[in-house]
Amino acid sequence: MCCECLPLIFSTFSDSVQERRALRETVFPKLRDHCRRKHGVEFRVIDPYEAPSPQDWPSQRTRQLLIQRCRGSSAGPFFVALIGEQYGTASLPEQVETSEFQKVLHTCQSLQLNTRILEACYQRDENITPPCFCLLSQHSSQNDVITETKTWTDALQEAKDVLHASLTQCTVEGSISTEKAQKYFRSDLENDLRFVAENCSSSDMKRCLCYVHKIINQRKTKDLQGRDPSSDQLKVLRDDFLPSLVTSCHLEVYATTTECDRRQGYTVALRQDYIEGLCQQLFTDLSRLIDSTVAKKTARPGHATFQQASLCHLYSQLYRIERVEAQEIKAYLRQNHPKYPLVLIGGPCSGKTVLMAYCASQVQIWLDSSHPVVITHFSHIPSHLALFLNCICHQIADSYDLPFDSCIQDVAQLKDTFTELLAVALSSKYPLILMLDGLDQAPMTEGLQQLTWLPHSLPANVKIVISTTYTKSGTLASLKARYPDSNLFLELAPFQKSSCSQMLTGLLKGSNRRITSGQQFYVNEAVKQCPLPLYAELLYRQVSLWHSETEVTERSLSQGIHDNINRFLSHLEEKHGQALVSRSLSFLTLSRYGLTEAELTDILSCEDDLVSVFLSFEDPPPYRLRFPEVVVERLLLDLEGFLMARLISGSHVLFWVSRHFRLVILKRYIDPTDTSKEIHYRLANYFSGRWAYGRTKSLVITPDTNMESHKPARSEATQVKLYIDRNAYGQPWEWKTFPESFPGAVNFRKVHELPYHLKLSERLEELCRGVLLCYDFHHAMLKGGLVQELISWLEETSQVLMPRELVLVSCILRGSSCAFMNSLAETPLIMQAQLLPFVGDFTELEGYLRQLRVENVRCGITMVRSPTPRVPRTSLRLSGRMGSSVTDVAMADSGTVVLLRSDGSVWVWNGLTSEQLALPHVPTFQWASVKSSDSYLLLSSCCKRLFLCDMSTMLFEEIPVLNPEINQTNDVTLDGFLVCSPNMFWWYKQDHCVFMCATQNKSPDCGITQLQCPGFVTCVSCSLDAQYVFCGQDNGNVSIFDMLSNQSLSTISCPMKRPLIGLKLTETEMITCIDNAGSLFVWNIQTISNPTLQTEWFDSEYTEEVLNIDFTKDNEVVLVCKKQKIILWSSSNFTVDDQIHAPEGKAFVQVTLDCVSGFLLALLEGCTFVLVWNLCTGQCVLSLTTSTEALKHLKVGGQYLSAVSASGIITWDMDLVRIAASIPKTGSKITNVVLVKDSAEHFYTTDGKELVWKWNAHSGETEGYFLHHTPVTALAISPDGVYLVTVASGDIYVWRTVDGVNLYCISGSVVSQVLITPKGNHVVSLSDEGLSRVWKVSSGHVVCSFRQNVKDSIISPESTFLLGLQEGNLLAISLWSGFVSRRFSLSHVLAFYPILEHPDYVIVITLSGAIYSWKISDDTICQRFQMPEHLLAQTVVFQVSSDGNYALFTAVQSDINILDVAQGRVCTVKVNAPVQHACLDICGKYAAYISGSSLNHLNCASDLCFRFVLTAIRVSDGKRVGRFYLCRYPCAMSISDNLYVYIGFEDGSVGIYAITDTEENGTANKNNLIQEERRQSSCTVHIWQPLAAPNLMWADCLL
Repeated sequence: MCCECLPLIFSTFSDSVQERRALRETVFPKLRDHCRRKHGVEFRVIDPYEAPSPQDWPSQRTRQLLIQRCRGSSAGPFFVALIGEQYGTASLPEQVETSEFQKVLHTCQSLQLNTRILEACYQRDENITPPCFCLLSQHSSQNDVITETKTWTDALQEAKDVLHASLTQCTVEGSISTEKAQKYFRSDLENDLRFVAENCSSSDMKRCLCYVHKIINQRKTKDLQGRDPSSDQLKVLRDDFLPSLVTSCHLEVYATTTECDRRQGYTVALRQDYIEGLCQQLFTDLSRLIDSTVAKKTARPGHATFQQASLCHLYSQLYRIERVEAQEIKAYLRQNHPKYPLVLIGGPCSGKTVLMAYCASQVQIWLDSSHPVVITHFSHIPSHLALFLNCICHQIADSYDLPFDSCIQDVAQLKDTFTELLAVALSSKYPLILMLDGLDQAPMTEGLQQLTWLPHSLPANVKIVISTTYTKSGTLASLKARYPDSNLFLELAPFQKSSCSQMLTGLLKGSNRRITSGQQFYVNEAVKQCPLPLYAELLYRQVSLWHSETEVTERSLSQGIHDNINRFLSHLEEKHGQALVSRSLSFLTLSRYGLTEAELTDILSCEDDLVSVFLSFEDPPPYRLRFPEVVVERLLLDLEGFLMARLISGSHVLFWVSRHFRLVILKRYIDPTDTSKEIHYRLANYFSGRWAYGRTKSLVITPDTNMESHKPARSEATQVKLYIDRNAYGQPWEWKTFPESFPGAVNFRKVHELPYHLKLSERLEELCRGVLLCYDFHHAMLKGGLVQELISWLEETSQVLMPRELVLVSCILRGSSCAFMNSLAETPLIMQAQLLPFVGDFTELEGYLRQLRVENVRCGITMVRSPTPRVPRTSLRLSGRMGSSVTDVAMADSGTVVLLRSDGSVWVWNGLTSEQLALPHVPTFQWASVKSSDSYLLLSSCCKRLFLCDMSTMLFEEIPVLNPEINQTNDVTLDGFLVCSPNMFWWYKQDHCVFMCATQNKSPDCGITQLQCPGFVTCVSCSLDAQYVFCGQDNGNVSIFDMLSNQSLSTISCPMKRPLIGLKLTETEMITCIDNAGSLFVWNIQTISNPTLQTEWFDSEYTEEVLNIDFTKDNEVVLVCKKQKIILWSSSNFTVDDQIHAPEGKAFVQVTLDCVSGFLLALLEGCTFVLVWNLCTGQCVLSLTTSTEALKHLKVGGQYLSAVSASGIITWDMDLVRIAASIPKTGSKITNVVLVKDSAEHFYTTDGKELVWKWNAHSGETEGYFLHHTPVTALAISPDGVYLVTVASGDIYVWRTVDGVNLYCISGSVVSQVLITPKGNHVVSLSDEGLSRVWKVSSGHVVCSFRQNVKDSIISPESTFLLGLQEGNLLAISLWSGFVSRRFSLSHVLAFYPILEHPDYVIVITLSGAIYSWKISDDTICQRFQMPEHLLAQTVVFQVSSDGNYALFTAVQSDINILDVAQGRVCTVKVNAPVQHACLDICGKYAAYISGSSLNHLNCASDLCFRFVLTAIRVSDGKRVGRFYLCRYPCAMSISDNLYVYIGFEDGSVGIYAITDTEENGTANKNNLIQEERRQSSCTVHIWQPLAAPNLMWADCLL
């Protein structure tokens, strides 16, 4: 909440106990809800007398401070007074002037009054300016004399009686004026009213309310025996003072009079009536006053600029000591063109942040003539580089009124954006000044401490001031490395002792206090030891409590910040209680961003031991209980200055100005892990709303409950267990607001805090299932612009729980962030579209998917069968600004990828996060090469040093280099690395040696053994039993060594003598050798000393060298990749299984095998995608899009597939790839989807080639395809689905669909189109050149023929006529005679469509726009209505419903037009993007169309951003029923009778979608949705062959 309504409610305690209790339980919760929902502000009420014990009531000075605090901070009313029949008693004044006190004592002596108690209660204090007598506190050590004989309350009453008696005599004698004496007799209520009247302006008084209750004929019942006798004072207050305020200040005063029966008096019923009326009136008045006074915030309080400005203002208020460095910063900012930033350096508590804030607040004054743009960033909340740059760029763009895409999260792109924005400042007349504080406080991530995002030289109109510490995080070292020629490094000088002393003196003077000279001596000595502003502030808090009589010694003051904080906390515990202080400060300290004051009270209300103090065992328990706000406020008043409110996401939360308070509190109260966990647990309970919405929490009270908590209960029998509503406010993810206000606002407090506390309280299951996989949480985060934080939460939690599920969701969110930013309302659609294909393998996501479906019910379209989805991915883009690129890649078995860059740095990528690899305690040096095997990594530095890294533990071990030639030769490079447990091997390029040692060897020389080979070693392999090692060489030989003896056993010599690139051993004691030309040689090594050649294969067709080789897990298949083809060799039968050629004009870069699914993964030269081939069919089944940069390397390991480019890496989950690749597809763009009218079992598709595919509509699988000799140009399916008629090269094929038999093939007739009659018995084959025929589908027998060439042909519903257009005329050709029976030639016909339920009628649209109904049987024409001229265009779609009432009419890339034929109306549905396809369902209830999507967001290059959208509308009213985003390019669409939409896509896959209209009863798909099932890749597809030659030719074709 960006502000709050904070009224104080005042009354006499005993006169309004029931009234105030009723207000707390009924009115105030309703007002809190009203303020949150309508205005987005918090509502709290401070009741000074809410605590039952007078000892907990605030003093007069505290009440005045509360009044001032409420007046300043409340956005609405701040003071409410309840005045009844009791005036109240006067309290003893806290301070009495010295002269007046002496007069009082003198008068007491003359009256012979005992002043011992009065003098004991007051003590003269010279430390107050001016000196006066002060009332001692109850806990003061000096009041022991009083409490020895009587209670403190009795002593105060006696002192008050003596004082009043003396003052009465003084006024009679005239020694004290009546006006001065009157203040001693006034009640607390009147004092507070007068303080408000005297210190508030007229506008403030309008925010006050006063309620007066007069009772006539009130009987003195037992309850009223203690009524205040000061009836005259009460009369003056009610009848004189308040009316005067109404006249002068327009104070709102409401008076109520209750007349009682003289005999019964003021009964319980009358009081209850008054309470109910008061509650109603107060709610009405406060609501009205809040609505009229709460400011409508036009600024974005949650925006970074607003938050940073608020934080800068807070810190600048703490600037109390002048610093000479401020002048140097001022001089820097006044320079014309400083080339470098100014770096401010200082240690802890040196005042860097305060100085930066002060200078930022003064810039407009220092540079008033240039009107600079000042951007501040205080790193009070740790953030990563992407969030930091996004925040800075957003602030700069807003300040210069420039557009900014807030969904940019790529670091490299943000760096470029930052540079571009600095360039904008260069051309602006307003200079840009960046004040960046605390960069060293940010987490260690790439670039933030290295500061590569800063320009090498600042633009002329830009100045940057940066603060940092000396050594923390290396920020200073990075700055000096970034700007080696700069001398703009300013070190903060230590504070002077005199400055801190002046600060302390000023603080004392501001509070009208001072200290004695003796006390000053010890203070000066303490300041000398620790001259820091924070120390001076802490000293002030201590010495301001000293009286002039306080004895001060060296031990009275602590030396050091932490000791003084502990002393200050001890004082708070003594004053407020240890339990309250420890619990409150613990909650504030362990909260993520801090707590609001209302939240703190809510949380304390759930603490049983704290609230039980305010309950009485004898009184009836309340059904609602809340911790008194006044108790919290008293504590916060004492913490003011150390605990301040900052603005975060629209809420003012309390935070520690100095981090040292947090450190001390952690050590003092929260040091044990269990304590911290318990506090986080309670905070998580609060933010989850566990005790909200009327849920009661148990509380045990005893007769001793309201006494000291350490005293035991009297007995178990006297304990009472109550269930009480703690009145904690609810915590929804989004606030539901009133209709007249802004839309539902995000509950940022819950969004920020709940996941944090669930994590730290180790409630990970609840965090995952209840938060991270909760759609409401996602919606709130997306709505609040916290996409990156949401992704970070998912990725971070995936490291410990549900790794694959959370990563999948995070990938989808990252890839579709632009879509969410543009169209938040359709988030369920987008998420469901991408999750549904994968949920079968991710069962943990089924609950999340159900949430999406619940949200999606309103959307009206549900995906039943998914087309090939876009596979979500993660990516790492390394900054390219330094010109470095990826030169080498290695991958561990776990899937972790290691990148070597040209600048010598090595980066480790685990699929989510990256870090630069650095050796502990080793100076930084450049790496030359990196190799991996198993879980080990071998790194070679440019200085030829070798290091072994265990990737599972990230432990490093240096391996000595034994060959001196390696150290002396500059061009020797590490060539290979192999781990064969328990040994590892490595070798160098152009070297004869293979080095071997144990992976776990701890000897000084690592036990390294050299295996000497005759030729240069090129590859190494080991036997399965780890007994032998095989070393392939550049001369085609393989040297075999015994690992135990290191002796050479034998040599294999391959015939071609080419360099060997791969060796693979099998369990059958065979070794396959592959040379660089792709030749394979299989050797039998059963006799290891005498290997024999088993078989060999030479690739004689191509002479190009091999790019890479790969093997399946069982070694059954060997893959050899060359530029133009892939060779698949079977190890079982020693033959080539298949050869796959590269696409035309392309060349392979790398191909690898997925051993689990049998897919081939390929990179093509110059391409930015990865192709996936099915190993069984040789079909390309998937294309994984990446970026605009060509890929260089491909790695498969663990569960991941990684593609590497010059500047980054992209990673996919292989399970997702397998699922997407397994979805059935034809492999070519689908051009037509044909449905079976009377059966929903199957449908058919064509792709412009020789195939017609048959699909199972329920499973979504392809059952097979009908093969033709030439491409298919037309097809038709009989209504019962028995016959399929196709046309290829003019020949007609008739198929039986059940078994795929080609019954006959008719040739000799050039056919362009075929139609099957609705009854399914006859076929009409249309020819553009020759005769068109009507013939029987079962036999091919011709019924009739005709020569009319007609277009857009349709067979009439009764199978009687063929309707078609010829030169603008509509012809009705008899299917029995072939003659034209009827002709519509009234006007040029544009489009027509028959009415199924009225077979004789046809709806006709003419070129003039007239719409006619034509009855064919008697050739009658009736004009229905005239269409508007602007709708006339080339018709693309014209369809009519079966009853003829509605028609769908669209033109090229036009809007959707619905024709109400019966009423003669046209309804145009506006479409913001071109319409690709449109269909009307046969009943005419719904229309579906595909159009371009509006989700092409600024700077969005994500392949998951949807380009097309399917929309369904209700024909009767044109209202949109639903939408669904399509992830691929749609090429064809059809809609079935049961409202399923079939869409064919460019990759040959088909998506099925159901229209679900929740507003229409009886919709077919409401409860009949097909469930998405997991699909398995299948190599079995039926191929139905055509007849080898035509077996039928019509007789007239022979002529």
